[in-house]
Amino acid sequence: MLFSIGFYACPVSNLLCCYTQINCNRTICNYDEKLHLTLYKRKLDDVLMSPKHNPSQLSIFPEISGDLSAPSIATIPEFDKALGNLIKMSDLGAFIQINIQGVEKIFSLNLHELNIPIDFLKNNIPPAPITVHLFPQNTRNELKKLTYEVKAFFNRSNSFKTSFGFFLFRNHFPSWKTYLHERQEALNQYLSDTLSKGVYGQFFLDHFQQGYDYLKDAADETAPWVFRDKLLLKDIQEVRNNLIETQATLSTLLATDLDFPFQVLAMKTTHIPMVLHQYQSQIHVHSIFKTIHLEYLTDIDVNTIEDVRKLTDKL
Repeated sequence: MLFSIGFYACPVSNLLCCYTQINCNRTICNYDEKLHLTLYKRKLDDVLMSPKHNPSQLSIFPEISGDLSAPSIATIPEFDKALGNLIKMSDLGAFIQINIQGVEKIFSLNLHELNIPIDFLKNNIPPAPITVHLFPQNTRNELKKLTYEVKAFFNRSNSFKTSFGFFLFRNHFPSWKTYLHERQEALNQYLSDTLSKGVYGQFFLDHFQQGYDYLKDAADETAPWVFRDKLLLKDIQEVRNNLIETQATLSTLLATDLDFPFQVLAMKTTHIPMVLHQYQSQIHVHSIFKTIHLEYLTDIDVNTIEDVRKLTDKL
């Protein structure tokens, strides 16, 4: 019987814990690069444990978890070899997945989601749904180039590609961390250089206007709505605040309200910052370090990079 070791976030401490499980179907598990979790046997007592009372799981330290009757994975013969392979693999490098968050900002409009009387719409038919981007195409292309440059770090001399990211060689960890910081700084610098001095705010108004015009074009003469001649950031913020205070949702908005279209757009864009520095604060370039469950390391020998490569080819 094969067993695996995995990691999960402890709901109490918000740190990483480890657990063991029989017949786990997952191949790869994640852990935060900021946590240095040492799995050497002599330091296993330092691993933070959180009770997982599940009959399908085995305990590493039953005496710590409080259930002395629970079987221990340390008694399983395969455990020694699998753990040794995991340690040797960590000496060679680590699996890394790149995750870039917060760059793309969009919203969608589908009138079928809104409680709009059909006679409020032209021809009594809702128009096709639309998706609106915060930035125009040329700006989105430049941002994509900058995010692609993050992966440009990886090459044959420092890593090899896998189906779930890259396996980065251990001696290149420091240079990867430095490079990642430099790419984040370059991205922020580009945003400051090109979107400051009101440019970002105008992009926000432009994409808000697209959605507003969509509703205006769909409205029939029977609709009671009054459309504003000019959109201002302060007005959008004011309506946002009112919607938050009243805990409004799309379903609670009244289609008979004169300002209904504006309220819909204010709610649809709440996840998109109206000022540049708030947008920049939402952009994060993460490298997620991954490890392999022990059940895949019980019947192999890991001594070289080529051994790791052959293992990933089988996964």
